[in-house]
Amino acid sequence: MPPEPAAEVIRLGRSQQGWVYVTFAVLAMTGLAWLLLHHFISVPGEFGVARHPVEIWSLRLHGAAAIVFLVVIGTLLPLHVRRAWRMRRNLATGIAMLAANATLVATGYALYYAGSESLRSWSSVIHWGVGLGAVALMTTHIVVGRARRSGAGEAAKPDRRSFAARESLPVRQAK
Repeated sequence: MPPEPAAEVIRLGRSQQGWVYVTFAVLAMTGLAWLLLHHFISVPGEFGVARHPVEIWSLRLHGAAAIVFLVVIGTLLPLHVRRAWRMRRNLATGIAMLAANATLVATGYALYYAGSESLRSWSSVIHWGVGLGAVALMTTHIVVGRARRSGAGEAAKPDRRSFAARESLPVRQAK
């Protein structure tokens, strides 16, 4: 019987994984903070009810983290996403993640640059709705990927090298 085809590594290296997790966490926390402050928390101001002073800073940090996350997504596309697509692994949650991120980018752009209040209103609701869902989606994507990997025996011997270093080495054989 011929040997099984080589299994390519899809797992992220520690550094790349850290960037994904940290920037995603900052996006989620600042987005949620803005949502809560904007819709549910106000403070007394000189001329009546005013916005909480932290609201604008959570939005500014959210925008900065979004820029960093776009770069992080760019690092995932050539290897992680492309390989997973070729191998047909974790496709449902992976495609959902790509769609959610594309929606968040489009609605974020509309929120920043749209001139129409109607478009801004719809973009806002879609943006925070998809953003809240993205937290559950990211968690699901990670859990499904890890469960599949451990089921395939990859977790038995963790490879601590960076993703780029693993890319330049020969591909491991599936067991």
